[in-house]
Amino acid sequence: MMYADSGGLLRNAVYEKLLEDMKSGKLEPGRLISIKKLADELGTSKTPLREALLQMQVEGFVTILPQRGVVVNALTHEDKKYIFEVCGGLEYQAVISTFPLLTEEHILEMEMYNSRIMMSSKGSRYEDCNAINSNFHNAYLKACPNPYLVYLLHMNRERLFVFTERDWGEKFREANYNEHNVIIDLVRAGDAQKMAEYIRDIHWAYTWE
Repeated sequence: MMYADSGGLLRNAVYEKLLEDMKSGKLEPGRLISIKKLADELGTSKTPLREALLQMQVEGFVTILPQRGVVVNALTHEDKKYIFEVCGGLEYQAVISTFPLLTEEHILEMEMYNSRIMMSSKGSRYEDCNAINSNFHNAYLKACPNPYLVYLLHMNRERLFVFTERDWGEKFREANYNEHNVIIDLVRAGDAQKMAEYIRDIHWAYTWE
């Protein structure tokens, strides 16, 4: 049973639980789910569930079908290409805004997380490798003065990595590690424009397949 805390955060708890169930595959893309049944399974009332689902619909995770239920959205090949393009543009702008605020501390944090990518073994869970990758980018994005821009970027990254897992094999980890090193070098060189363009045109180039 889910209970609201003193801050009335039940909707957020429901949202996070739904996201977790999507990541685990418990809530499968394309499946029609009864809102009443979902509320019963979560042990919550329909109100916070509907509020969480409305947020997820705005973010593209689900589609609410009146009088029928809710469907978890699947990502097509074209959807993924579009999201890559959007993320590249968003992170480009985030870098331009953030670059003047970056310090040696941010760079050292980026280097720390990048080293962990290669330290992770072949048997590492998808969630672990993806978390390391996200933490690398968050090391500088947390300095961004535009929180809404970062929210949009994270929301679209979540859509990609919730519904479609990547193969974090040695080849992909090495490519990611090398690209991150280029990004770090560009920060040290003080070249905001080249860093932003590299992230948009190279690091966010569509290479999913």
